[in-house]
Amino acid sequence: MATTKILSMIQEVIGLGIPCKSHSDLDWATYASTYNIRLPVTPAIVIIPTSLRHIQDAILCARKHGLRVQARSGGHSYASYSNGGWSGAMIIDLRELNHVDHRTKPIVVHAGARLGNMAREIYERPNEKLALPHGTCAGVGVGGHFTHGGYGFFSRAWGLAMDRIVGMTVITADGSCVTADKEQNQDLFYAMRGAGDSFGIATSFVLDPVPAPESVVHWSVRLNATKTVGRAVRAFQYVQDLTRDVFLVDQFLGLNLTLASDYFAIEGTYLGSREFFKAGFFSELVEGLPEEATVQMKELDWLSTLKLFNQGQAIGTSGTYTEHSSFFAKSVVVPDPGFTKEALTSFFAYLLVKGARAPISYFILVDLYGGPGSQINNKDLSFSAFAHRDALWVAQLYGYVDDDKEFPAEGVDFVNGLANSMTQYLPRYGAYSNYTDPGLTKEEAHKLYYGEELTKTLKDLKKKWDPDNIFQNPQSI
Repeated sequence: MATTKILSMIQEVIGLGIPCKSHSDLDWATYASTYNIRLPVTPAIVIIPTSLRHIQDAILCARKHGLRVQARSGGHSYASYSNGGWSGAMIIDLRELNHVDHRTKPIVVHAGARLGNMAREIYERPNEKLALPHGTCAGVGVGGHFTHGGYGFFSRAWGLAMDRIVGMTVITADGSCVTADKEQNQDLFYAMRGAGDSFGIATSFVLDPVPAPESVVHWSVRLNATKTVGRAVRAFQYVQDLTRDVFLVDQFLGLNLTLASDYFAIEGTYLGSREFFKAGFFSELVEGLPEEATVQMKELDWLSTLKLFNQGQAIGTSGTYTEHSSFFAKSVVVPDPGFTKEALTSFFAYLLVKGARAPISYFILVDLYGGPGSQINNKDLSFSAFAHRDALWVAQLYGYVDDDKEFPAEGVDFVNGLANSMTQYLPRYGAYSNYTDPGLTKEEAHKLYYGEELTKTLKDLKKKWDPDNIFQNPQSI
């Protein structure tokens, strides 16, 4: 039952002519449901703007009635923050603001665009095929992905998605519409690239794309290393040592490890000559591993590459997006020089025992961020509000169940145990805010996502740009 305050706010929004959905609409469930079924959060109202004025007026209305505000681009927040994180928020759903203007460079992409649609449109432009670094799930929205990092296989070559932003249009907490770039509102531009959910609503991005590659080398190496802890540790240590070899690794290498109690695979991409890669890094990798491996290598064009990453599904999305999942995930950011032997031993000991009888389905991805030539790590805290420019690895620990099943408490314990088995023997570590962990307190989240120095900077900027804390979720600045 909506309160009198909420009903008054809804009536005012409707009176202002702002497109919206509320609890009285027959299709309310479509707009109010969360991507993560495990964390249902119900907004007070969902604004569906078709103009910037709609967003400005909606924010002023939220201020008047004391509502928190959060943006929703694609709605994939791991912690349901694109529904507010708490029930009763105003959600600015940007789905109608999805235009991609690629007629000139830099290009302009509106925040409601989804990654797959954006990638296809900028590739299919008539005069020059373009590309950007970003994640693999085509249905993810541009807004949240770009403002909190945006890692993909090609980030070591081209930077994070946020690193390609040269400007943005932002609606601020007082309802103003401002440009944020290196010349105007530089401090807001800084904060929005890393902590956008706490500072404003980015409605469009000016992006600096790269020429799309004609082909991409895809490769994989699968081992039986998970039969014993010692073999798994030796295999991982060998890969880690190889990724730091300046004579074998350059920025054009993309690499991750996929792990489970019965699975150990190293796979990735290379932007360059297949023969050069095969004779260099790949040969050294396969020949130096402590056991025989099953190897594969192929070349694909750019759009086929994106389709492969999207689990073989078409990258374009249209109509109402209806995908959901029930899951709990954590991340571990491991700074250079990487995992200690003790951390790997602890992790694989846990994985091989607990993972073999896990109460949920799960996957573990360990992505290479650093190493020689990395265009992620050639920047520092002065560039943007992204704290992990010294990362060698970022691990994602993801547990899930079928959509019609209840996620068990034991599943949360299992994923937490995976993370703890890694971190207890690391001298320092962090977490990646795009893999939002709802189990963290606000203070824990700030420490792991941003670190002490950056958190202090962001809190100072918050006082300037959002002193009344309009843009708020359980872990926001």
